Amino acid sequence: MAHYAKGANAERELIHTLSDMGFAVLRVAGSGVSPLPSPDVVALKNGKIIAFECKAWNGKHLAIPVVTFNDEVNWAKLAGAEFFIGWKIPREGWLFVRANHFHNAGKNFMISLEEARKQSVTLTALTSECIPLTSVN
Repeated sequence: MAHYAKGANAERELIHTLSDMGFAVLRVAGSGVSPLPSPDVVALKNGKIIAFECKAWNGKHLAIPVVTFNDEVNWAKLAGAEFFIGWKIPREGWLFVRANHFHNAGKNFMISLEEARKQSVTLTALTSECIPLTSVN
């Protein structure tokens, strides 16, 4: 499967999962080629905003170009969103890692698979703070 198709399929899987959890979700088509920075997936629920940069990669390290990484982090800050890198590992599942666990390796921000496994949080844990708003009569 082409790398783009693999990534797009992973993004679609994530938006369906988040939707099933009660989030309003959107996938930003072409987020990787747009001149304006934006995350791949945005999820919103009860005032909580979560932005995801999604990577479908079968390897021992994940590398994201410094400019892309910084643009994504800055987008999330501007939007008031929590930011996670979602690493979809074939036949294993998702790892959700905060940006501060990546290290600057010059041209890329990187994390090893071993470190990502240690630092990742589950989707349930990172979405658990979305307490329903009480209705006002």
